[in-house]
Amino acid sequence: MPWSHRITEIESRPAGVLIDDRFRASLPVPELPRLTWFAVYCRHDPGSSFWDPDETASLDAIEQDLVQLCDQFGRGWAVYVMRIDTRGIREYYFYCGGSAELAQALPSLQAAHPDYRIDFEETVDAEWSRYSTFLPAA
Repeated sequence: MPWSHRITEIESRPAGVLIDDRFRASLPVPELPRLTWFAVYCRHDPGSSFWDPDETASLDAIEQDLVQLCDQFGRGWAVYVMRIDTRGIREYYFYCGGSAELAQALPSLQAAHPDYRIDFEETVDAEWSRYSTFLPAA
């Protein structure tokens, strides 16, 4: 996948944006109008970094589990498009439609990683506005 990464600012705070830009040419994707957001809160104080390096393996494992669960509960109707890192938080964005029920991933993820606070929200973003906001200039 053609992922790109850049450091930017969101609301005057440093942020790392990792985005899959393969959807740029076909925006919006009408079959995937719902935007889901998962937030994973770090357990250790990251200091001036986005996360404590000692937490990297745990956070990466959560991400891997999240992507697998969203694939499972997405039922072929979900795509992982972006991760935003800010101090102490990793946010994951998926667009979905059809029979996707990504909310069902949350309890499984929380059970697999009980030491972490993990939040979830879903909204309609048929225009893919959130994604478009973070696309780098072509």
